[in-house]
Amino acid sequence: MAGRVIPVEDAVELKRPIPLSPRLKWQPLVLLSSIVGLVCCSLELEVLEQIDSLSWYMTFREILGDASVALLILVGMTLLWWLCLVGLLGCAKLIPGMRWDATAFFWRIGLTIPLSYFVVDSVKTTRLRFFPQWHLGFPVWLWLGPLLVLLCAGAVFGVELSKLRRFCRTRLAPVGWLHFLLAFISIVGLWLQGVHVFRDFAHPARAGLISNQPDIYLITIDTLRADEMSLYGYRRPTTPHLDQFAQQASTFNFFFANSNFTTTTTTSIETGKLPWTHRVFQLGGFLRGQAQQESVATLLRQRGYYTAAVSSSFVASPVQHRTMNDYDAVAWVEPNGALGGFARDLNLVPLNTSYTLNGLLKSLTSLRVYLDTLILNEQYASPAEPVFDKVRRIVQQTGTSQPRFVWAHVLPPHDPYLTPAPYRGEFLASTKLIHNYDFLGLDNHSLPAHTSVDELRARYDENIAYTDSVVGSFLDWLDHTGRLERSVVIISSDHGESFEHGWFKHTGPYLYNDLIRIPLLIHVPGQHHGARISQPGEQVDLLPTILDLVATPVPAWAEGTSLVPALQGKALPQRLLFSMNLETNSSFQSITRGTVAVMDDDFKYIERLGTHDVSLYRYKTDPFETLNLLQSEPAVAGRMRDALAAKLTEINAPPTAKR
Repeated sequence: MAGRVIPVEDAVELKRPIPLSPRLKWQPLVLLSSIVGLVCCSLELEVLEQIDSLSWYMTFREILGDASVALLILVGMTLLWWLCLVGLLGCAKLIPGMRWDATAFFWRIGLTIPLSYFVVDSVKTTRLRFFPQWHLGFPVWLWLGPLLVLLCAGAVFGVELSKLRRFCRTRLAPVGWLHFLLAFISIVGLWLQGVHVFRDFAHPARAGLISNQPDIYLITIDTLRADEMSLYGYRRPTTPHLDQFAQQASTFNFFFANSNFTTTTTTSIETGKLPWTHRVFQLGGFLRGQAQQESVATLLRQRGYYTAAVSSSFVASPVQHRTMNDYDAVAWVEPNGALGGFARDLNLVPLNTSYTLNGLLKSLTSLRVYLDTLILNEQYASPAEPVFDKVRRIVQQTGTSQPRFVWAHVLPPHDPYLTPAPYRGEFLASTKLIHNYDFLGLDNHSLPAHTSVDELRARYDENIAYTDSVVGSFLDWLDHTGRLERSVVIISSDHGESFEHGWFKHTGPYLYNDLIRIPLLIHVPGQHHGARISQPGEQVDLLPTILDLVATPVPAWAEGTSLVPALQGKALPQRLLFSMNLETNSSFQSITRGTVAVMDDDFKYIERLGTHDVSLYRYKTDPFETLNLLQSEPAVAGRMRDALAAKLTEINAPPTAKR
């Protein structure tokens, strides 16, 4: 036998590859479906973890639409990962003697990454569910993330390959095929719903309409508190350009935001309705039904105005509010870095994905944030200049055939306070707080590591000075082109920022002055002298003020009061002003929780609904609200408490009872 000569035919047959069994032929697809099953199961965890909070302001059908987009993203990512594996495996097979070893290696690597994604997402969901007080910052995830990946790799590489394949084929693959089916159904459903990516648009101006009305420029500066502006007597020269502009404008000394975060307050500005009326309580909330057609843009467009909005904060945009159909031009300046491209391409109309995907794809969001800290490093992600660049283009392109209403919203001085030169270092000559990652540890309860309140405030003040220069440059442009003389210019903010009371940033239950006292400057056509107005106002007053300035009737649904009498030196009617944080309430149910502040000409009454936490301050003479007058002024507190109770009873009454 040892010396037997093998016929040529048999030798050729032996060199032919042994045909794979049907089961082995399907192994690549088993791996693909297993990866999909692992990764997409994390989405179900996220949906289950967030379903309660999302249902506060979204219907289950709306949540399903956003979850469908998240599912398609995850399926697309797994397909890309699988194609990379197939390509690498094909290259490895070209190396002699590596065929089977390479197959085993890429099977294990192929499962390690999606398993790590699933585990990391599970850890985050578990922490939020059972240990919400724990805040795992960037430094913790720098070591915890790689550790979890190593543990997952150890688990995958420690299992015999045949057992691993059997588990994938019998357990994971069916889950993956189910998600493929759901992805197909999602594509069909989104197509039937008419979902599309939002893109900036600017329609041509309409000729032949009234042109004798003034242009209106509404500029809102995110996170700008009044008492840190030199315009309001602050010790640092933070707003020299606005100080100069105030010499030909009316400055309101006490103007209040109707809440303490962006979506709610900008909706009040746009609609002239208080939060408990427009029902946008959460950061991801939006208007519904007829309320989408009840805005200042709607009324001015009917009056013949060309209406435009440009924002660098998406939650301040008409796209988020669902009012963009009443604008002739809408532009959103997406942030720079890794987050910008994702936000631009997944800003889907009419879904809420621009907000919800950050939570439904929590690990991807964290990865993008960490990438941005490396890519941007010391750069601010959303500078103010591009907003006004787009505003200038819109103004120049529309000509003079129509009067214009242009709303510009800039994100700075919102955190992170990464100010460009020459403003960086103006108030803090230090290397502290000059990187993106320095601010990842900043939350409402604690400062970034090794940072004092004064240092954080100094960086905030520098960012105010930077924003003031950009806004001032745009105002100079209006002046030099002759537009300022014939325009209404309104400058304000959406809310303030806190460095007092052991509270930082601005969201949360508190409604102190630092969070809701904001600037307001109003310039009317032909105004060349400044004025100071001590009568208080609130954001819902802006809509009736704008309409009054162009002789347009104020609709019955608007809740504010025109400030034009105050501009003319007259007294405003006696009334109560309101600010509120109602995030813990459902937009679809009665208001039972949250914080409400009630102001008159002298006092501010604050009540945490459903608790005995109440306080009373003289907000003009006690700006930091350190002296609670509840015991010394019981009559004032009782009057405001009764007024608030009456309003809540009215708001919570069934629709039939309100007629």
